[in-house]
Amino acid sequence: MKRKQLAPHIHADQPAAERYVYVLLALLPAFLGAIFYYGIRVLILAAASMFVFFMSDYMISSKLYPEMPFHVDYSSLVSGFMLALMVPSSTSVWAVILAALFGSVLVKQAFGGAGANIFNPAFASRAFLEFAFPTQMVAAEAPFKGIWNLTTLLTGKPSAESMIQPVTSTKWLDIFSGRLVGMAGVTSIVLLAFGFLILMERKLFRFEAPLGYFLAIVFGYVPFYWDSLHFSLFFTWLSVGGILLVGIFALNDCTTMPLDPKGRFVFGLGAGLLTLILYRFGNSNYAMIFPVLMMNMITPIFDRYLRPRVFSKTAWHREVEK
Repeated sequence: MKRKQLAPHIHADQPAAERYVYVLLALLPAFLGAIFYYGIRVLILAAASMFVFFMSDYMISSKLYPEMPFHVDYSSLVSGFMLALMVPSSTSVWAVILAALFGSVLVKQAFGGAGANIFNPAFASRAFLEFAFPTQMVAAEAPFKGIWNLTTLLTGKPSAESMIQPVTSTKWLDIFSGRLVGMAGVTSIVLLAFGFLILMERKLFRFEAPLGYFLAIVFGYVPFYWDSLHFSLFFTWLSVGGILLVGIFALNDCTTMPLDPKGRFVFGLGAGLLTLILYRFGNSNYAMIFPVLMMNMITPIFDRYLRPRVFSKTAWHREVEK
């Protein structure tokens, strides 16, 4: 007999817990690369984030929804893992803990728990850090600098010798390996590509939203950056800007994405266009996070007007309104 699961995995043949375990496995190469470049601090931040996300989900759901047994689907561990990859290695552990609590309590559990949240919890938590601890979010360290400096876990302030101004590199080895100044686990094109292959092999990757996103990014880059076009700078931008992490993982989150393939494609196009606008004309620190959250916000509209037709019905929403 097929085991019942929570939405949005209710029709999935693969158990939800198993799906999230493979997502964790897909994130693992980028995580190991972050430890290699920035030291054990990344491991401590990830452990704290995952623990707080999981325990908060467990305790809050037990209090708010006592009639429903806690469903261990590991989604909280995925959220905590992604959050740790999207912050600078010098971020304080206190900031990460507060962000994890924000994502679990106010973004996820307040809306009904796993499968009911409107916004991606990891990206909402990262947005919280951008407003609550803005100086820590721009304190990017160079790879292999301050690798043994564990005091940043308490202070959130990297040492002066490990701080450098963000720079670009034209060396292809640096660009594809992720040896660039940026967030802890978003810069390596090669390691994120390994994660993509894992998702593909387990049939956990849906192409519609990432396809729309990357089409907007690739074809929009030329008109948006006409005055500074350079092939290597484009790949550096993809790496440092967290573009690949968004396209491979955030736009593959079945909870916060539209139901219909056409809706997911339009979602991706919109996220890509917003990313270009924010990078070119707005605050580049917001360009990785807020396009995803802004499109999450209008996902219910996609689900209302771009939805598979019900048998024998021409426009399901008009039938409902009658």
